[in-house]
Amino acid sequence: MQNRLIGSSELTGRLDSLHDSKYSSLSPERPYLEHQVCLFGPEHYEARYDYPLIVWLHSCHSTERELENVMPELSLQNYVACAPRGTVACDPAGKLYRWGQSATSTAIAEELVFESVELARSQFSIAQKRIFLVGFGGGGTMAWRVALRYPDRFAGVVSICGGFPYQNQPLSNFENARDLPTLWMYGGESSSCGVPQVCDSLPVLHSASLSVDIRQYPCGNELLSNMLVDMNSWLMERVTSQPAAQEATVEESFSRN
Repeated sequence: MQNRLIGSSELTGRLDSLHDSKYSSLSPERPYLEHQVCLFGPEHYEARYDYPLIVWLHSCHSTERELENVMPELSLQNYVACAPRGTVACDPAGKLYRWGQSATSTAIAEELVFESVELARSQFSIAQKRIFLVGFGGGGTMAWRVALRYPDRFAGVVSICGGFPYQNQPLSNFENARDLPTLWMYGGESSSCGVPQVCDSLPVLHSASLSVDIRQYPCGNELLSNMLVDMNSWLMERVTSQPAAQEATVEESFSRN
């Protein structure tokens, strides 16, 4: 049985019932940038506590609202999160987006990431040293690019089904990126980020002496419930500096990239 991706109408009702939550896709009265950023505030938000921040880069043919489906599966309590919209429209109506991998698109994505962080900081109490960049699919590849270029700005990076980038010198700052905690999660059956692609990347990762935790899952280009459970444990280990207790889970797919 699949743990499916819940629809927006269902999710809105579920989150509206959390009276102590602060959760929003930003209203159109806000400035231009805020039209393109989705913000998430944890259940029982405590303004005196500095929360870790997740910057989520959505998959291809999706939008920033992908965050609405991810956070209930990841954690409703542990994090503040923000998700900027991709840099390239996938349809004439401008309803679906992706992350272009050109030098220009990467520069725009970098600006969007850091402005989204500042937007989240203006709304929530954020731990400056606990900002994590996370991406799925094409967003995972962009997460690699931005984090490797600015490793000192992040406490860690997670790429889910996102291939390692090769163009436009992603390792230009590799000496500083060696200490960046990195989690790379991929589907063993994926045609775009599977076993062959990961094996091809290993010599590059090794030569740059990058610290990468690589985990394989029995899927294709999918986001499994297990992945988010494992990611939550990995993130919290770095937030608390303590090994995270993890319950046994069944690997269920709730999204396909």
